[in-house]
Order: sequence, then structure tokens, then C-alpha cells
Amino acid sequence: MVKQTDIPETVRLSHSINDEEIKYVTLRKTLIKKWLKDQGINCELEDVPNIALLGSGGGERAAVGMLGSLFQLVQDNLLGSLLYMCGVSGTTWCMSSLYSDSDWSLNMRCDEVIEKLKGPTVGLSKAVKWLKLRKEQNQDFNLTEFWGAFTASYFMKEMHTRCLSEEAHRNSTNPYPIYSAIELEHNKLDCTKGVWFEMTPHESGFSGLGAFVPTSCLGSQFEGGTLREKRKEMDMVLLQGICGSAIADGQRNNAEVVKMIWALLGVTFSAGIKTKGQNSMMLMSARGGKVEVCESVPSQVVRCVSELMVNAEDPDPLKTWNVITTLRQLLEGHVSSKGEMLWNMDSESWKRTSLEERKKFIETVSLELILTSDSWTKDWEDKRYTYNASADESKYMVTTGMKDKVSIINSWVPDELWIVQNIFPLVKKWEWGTVYNFFFNIQDTNVLSSMASKDKIHLVDAGLKINSPYPPVLRPSRDVDLIISLDFSAGDPFETVLSAKQYADELKLPFPPVKESVRKEKEHPQDCYVFEGRRPEEPTIMHMPLFNLQNCKGEEEIKKEREKYTTFQQHYGVSDIEHLLEKAKDNMRNNRDRILEQILLAVKRRKNRKGPEP
Repeated sequence: MVKQTDIPETVRLSHSINDEEIKYVTLRKTLIKKWLKDQGINCELEDVPNIALLGSGGGERAAVGMLGSLFQLVQDNLLGSLLYMCGVSGTTWCMSSLYSDSDWSLNMRCDEVIEKLKGPTVGLSKAVKWLKLRKEQNQDFNLTEFWGAFTASYFMKEMHTRCLSEEAHRNSTNPYPIYSAIELEHNKLDCTKGVWFEMTPHESGFSGLGAFVPTSCLGSQFEGGTLREKRKEMDMVLLQGICGSAIADGQRNNAEVVKMIWALLGVTFSAGIKTKGQNSMMLMSARGGKVEVCESVPSQVVRCVSELMVNAEDPDPLKTWNVITTLRQLLEGHVSSKGEMLWNMDSESWKRTSLEERKKFIETVSLELILTSDSWTKDWEDKRYTYNASADESKYMVTTGMKDKVSIINSWVPDELWIVQNIFPLVKKWEWGTVYNFFFNIQDTNVLSSMASKDKIHLVDAGLKINSPYPPVLRPSRDVDLIISLDFSAGDPFETVLSAKQYADELKLPFPPVKESVRKEKEHPQDCYVFEGRRPEEPTIMHMPLFNLQNCKGEEEIKKEREKYTTFQQHYGVSDIEHLLEKAKDNMRNNRDRILEQILLAVKRRKNRKGPEP
């Protein structure tokens, strides 16, 4: 176990890595030295290469792809070579789950997370409970909280509420984890130095500026470089929300948030709540009985829109038209603006529309209902609904201790109500990743004046800058020799490495040659590209696209796989997850010998730095 020294309460301005990380990686390298010896590679501790595994973004595709890759690295006994593991966006979801186990690289944690992905989503009540707690603790409650709860419960199927700094005292069994985000406003200003934000168990801060605070103090108030007010550290659910919030860059993406909100609400209905007519619903008791209760208008609206979202791609227009008709009756006189589309559409016109036109209509209406939720939810309180039981039902109620005339709480209403009242308005506000700025009022020539003048910053998905976590491992103080880059991106699989080269060039950081001409292979990439470092300080990069000519049968199959596994869609089914896992495993399995070869070369380069033996 690594013993942690006292945590400083000031901003650290330095491009060096902190003492606690040095302790961790030194111990980790002793384990890697033993692993190298088992492979027949003998070397001194100083010759052990620093190897970093990078996982790109890509939503659930990236999370599953990372899991499959790590599973195979374990099977092929290669995981022991890794010093760092770094993630962006979807791969951070995977890392968050894995690192919940302090010894995950030694046991079957990969298998457990894979099984979780195949299982049911986390219940809405658990997600809302977490959201309520966050709102109580955070005056800047924003869409990132919702996004974290959604990604954890809906995609990863588990909510880990530990804090990243809790991993600071662990031993060096696992590769050192680095999570990445960017500062939204400076990304818009194209300020390369002040954009990339890394988070480790010990420190968090700006990689390019060399400015950090203890991770346990991330989100606390600093002024003039000194801690002013300690606040509760964000947990891993919120960190997932920050790291995976690719849709935060511009309100043009609010339609995606709307889909996710309705999907989260719709989980309740698909989980077993059945409706009986427009004005009532059947609730199942703990003992299997049923009680009919009056359903409020807003609850019916939520149910209808959730059903619309589920059936948006159904080729039969009648299914969605029946729901639209119900919505029109419910909302008449309550919704204006684009909501008027509900009344301007008739059944004959609806039948003539194309599937794409119907999807666009549903998307527009569902967004408008969120933006105007105050007009149709004002009468929705946590009401108790009274119901006079029939003779048969009265008999049931007597056996269960209930009275003939019962007053019960519609058990699903509070959670749904809370989402509508507290999350819907956030879509209109469109604020993401708000945290206190530890640069506030700091007096230092190395700190950008534009950063020191603001008391808060906005941390969002790093994939908006570079969709792979190169910046943390390009810091000279980490002295990385070999980068294994797993690319799960949508579209051009070379965009990440070329963007990283541009970043390195702008900050004058060592980077191997990568020719722009490699893009010619973007529609039919190989499974592995090696970009060799020319000088001792330049790392070698093994770049591995997810879908390639080795695990797919030609360019047409690569195209189909990319179209099948899009970044923004409902969570994958079991068969889709298993298929994607196999693709990722194939990549690692097919390149095992090449990885070992590059590890051996990295050891030799380390030895050559010392020069010939005297």
C-alpha cells in the first residue's frame, strides 16, 4: 500500500509530476520489471519502459471495445507491462467500473463488468436518489449531473459513488489511471495550453499549463492560489458525466439530451407498468395485487412521449398517430410555439410522411415539451389519489390490511415528477460541468489572465478537442516510451493521432512522424500502425483502429460495423455487446507478438540512452 503524505492546500504550478505519483509508478515499475523477466527480458529498474494504454472516446462502443481489449490483454499476459491507463469519454466509463476493484487486473473484474453491461439498467429511483443528493450539495446543479446518472445507470448498469482520490492510497497492482476532460470556454477560444484537464487519484489540473490541485480538492473554492473553502469531492458518477459529455458543445445537441431524458423515463414503463385506458393505470403491489388509481395529466404526457420515442422508428405510422392523438387531447391549450405542430398535423398527412419526417416531428415535439414543461406540469404535485374499491378488490384489500376507500401514493410519480421539475429546465439553461476555478485571482505570469478572472470553469468531454488522451502522456515528466492507442472513434480512425500530433507541435512536445497521407486508408484501415520515435525523447505509437481489414471482411463490412455501432443510440443488446467484444479481442490477439516486439525495442532504447558500458 502506498502511504500518502499530507495533502497541500495550494495550487501547484509545475510541469513535473507530483511526488505521490512518482511513488506509485516506481512501485509499479518494480512489478513490470518482474513481468519482463518472466518474458525472458532482463533489465535494470531504470531500463523498464514507461508504457501507456490509451482508450479513445466513442460512447458505449468505446466502453465495450476497451473491455474487450483489456480482457484479451489479460488472457495474453500483456496487462502486466502497462504503467499508465488513460481514457476519454466512453473508455472512462469502463475505467470507472474496473477501478472500483483495487485489484481488478489480478482477478475477473473484466468479466463482471461485461456481465453487468448485458444485464438490466439501474432502477430510476436509484438514479433520482443520487441526483437529489447532488442537487442538495451543489448550487451549480446542471446537466452534467443528469448525464453522469444516465450513463452510469443506463449504459454501465452500475453507479459507483466512490471518489477518485480514494484510490490514492492503493498499492501498484493496477496501471496508474488518468481521466481526461477539457475546459469548454478555452476550447472554443482554441487556447491549446489552457484546454486539456487531467484527473488522477492524486492530482487534477491542466496538462499543458502545468497547474494542479489535489484531486480531493477538485471543486473546492480557491482564491489567489490558496484553498478558501473545502467542498465535497465529486464522485465517479459525476466524473463519468464530465468525461462523457460530448454533447455539451453547443445547444444544437439538445435533441440528444432530450432523447436520453425520455429514454430514462421510458425505462419505468418498459419495466412492467401497464396502462388501462387513458385516465388510469395499474400498479402492482409488493404481494402481487393490483390497485387502480387515477393518473394525472402530466404523468400521461410523460408516458405518451416515452412511447413515441420508443416507436419513433416503427414503419407503421398508425402506432405513433394514436399516441399523438392522445397528446393533442391532453395538451390542448397548454403548449404553444412548436408544440402547435400537434394540432397542425392530421391523420392523412401523417400517413403520407416518410419515416425520417416522422422521426424529426417526434424529436421536435418532445424537445418543445421539455422546454415548455412549466406550462403543463404546474398542477403536478406529489398527490395522493383516492379510489373506491370494487367488491373483489375490497376483499383483496382486507386480506392485505387495506381499507375499502384507500389513499395511496402513485409510487412512480415522485421520481418522474422530480425529473420533470428539476431536469427539464436544465435543457433550456444548457449549462455543463460547472466547477470552481482554482486559478481564480491567482497572480502568476504563467497563468492566463482569461483563466484567473473567472471564479468558475466548465469541464466537459475531452473528445471535443482530441478524441484520445494523448496530452497527459506527452508530458515530458511522464517520459512515456511506448503508447498503445486503441481507437474506437466514429469515422476517420486517424483523426485522433493526427490531432495529437498537432497538439504536440503547438506545445513543442516530442512526437513521432505521422504522415497526413495515412488518411487515404481511413475507409479500409489495417489493424495496427506503428509510428516509430526517431529520437530518444519521442515515444513510439502503436495505433489500432477498432474495425479493420483483419477483423472485418473488407471495406464494406467495416462500413456496416461503423453504421451499426453509432455513438448516440440506445444501449446495445446482449448479442451486439458480445459481437463487439470479439472484434476488440481479435485486435489484441492478432497483435500480441507485435506488442511484445515493441516492448522489447522500448527496453533497448532505454538502455541505449545510457550509452555503451565502460
